[in-house]
Amino acid sequence: MELIEEKIIKENVGLIWKIASSFYGVDKKDLFQAGCLGIVKAYRNYKENGTTKFSTYAHNYIYGEMYNLVMNKELKVSKDLKKLYYKLEKFRYHLAQIKGYIPNNQELALYLNMPLEMVEEAYLAFGSIISLDNDNEEERALYEVIPYEENLSEDDKILLDSCLDTLKPLEKDIINARYFEDLTQSETAKKLGITQVMVSRYEQKSLAKMRDFMYM
Repeated sequence: MELIEEKIIKENVGLIWKIASSFYGVDKKDLFQAGCLGIVKAYRNYKENGTTKFSTYAHNYIYGEMYNLVMNKELKVSKDLKKLYYKLEKFRYHLAQIKGYIPNNQELALYLNMPLEMVEEAYLAFGSIISLDNDNEEERALYEVIPYEENLSEDDKILLDSCLDTLKPLEKDIINARYFEDLTQSETAKKLGITQVMVSRYEQKSLAKMRDFMYM
């Protein structure tokens, strides 16, 4: 690595570690190495124009490299386990509304009549997946915005269609790929010819837009 690139990394160590703190269940040293790669790529592509600071410009490069590291881990989790995880989260929320508190895994297993080991396996597999938008403290679970289609009444389907109509074409394509075709963010990015970071950002904005429409 050239001395100038090492200098850029040293000057931005704080930024790299700050972004790394947004990810969970992944070795922080691995995240730091990914962040270093990202900041070097940012340096090689950065053109100073007096309006965008380097740290601002580099943020997406650092985040993108860390995100790719985590997503490669996520891809190893089977789709069946992923579907089970979302199903469990849906029913955990449903039970919480009935009981007035968040049920534990054992209560969830009893309610769904499935082995506790299966429930714990799903949460163990997905407990390390990152929070994609940490600065959005009001983010709600997926099933509050896009419930499973088989559980929708006709009125709910009409409402869901109306929510989708508030989205721009690219936003709608991303939501369709992620939640109706059950594609990972990596698969969605490949299908639509965009980056995973773009998929993540557009997805979060689209869900927020749908929530606003649904609860206005």
